[in-house]
Amino acid sequence: MIKVIGIGNRLMMDDGIAIAVLEDIGNKLASIGESVGIEVIIAETDFQFCFHQLRADDFVIVVDASYLGGGAGNVHSCELQKAITAYGQTNSQHDMSVFDLMRLYSKPVKGCFIGIEIAEAGFGCELSDALKDKFNDICLDVERIIFEIVKEMEGG
Repeated sequence: MIKVIGIGNRLMMDDGIAIAVLEDIGNKLASIGESVGIEVIIAETDFQFCFHQLRADDFVIVVDASYLGGGAGNVHSCELQKAITAYGQTNSQHDMSVFDLMRLYSKPVKGCFIGIEIAEAGFGCELSDALKDKFNDICLDVERIIFEIVKEMEGG
């Protein structure tokens, strides 16, 4: 099963971008999900709930806000294990995360990390103007990456 997990905080402006994107493209993912086996999990900041949804044979796609110095709205991806390893070397606004649990898990988790570059992270229930302006393109980029993963896993 492919599990697409959206993490972030809706109350911290752009930190909630992954949730907004997965809610927007969720119907498209659900339409192929029945035949391929895709489950979308909106975990928000509940990393324990998120972690307990994972099984040893799952392919996990974590979608989250990121700040790596790229332009706001840029979407990047990498192997999940690389993101898990790098996460321990970056600053986090949380004491513990789903990545910490994955790192402690006895078996490596197979998957992909999709990061969406933010413009602002502060108190507020709306995305920044920069991400609002690019929202449709962000959704298309995330959708494309997920569909490429599905196609690759199907052997084509």
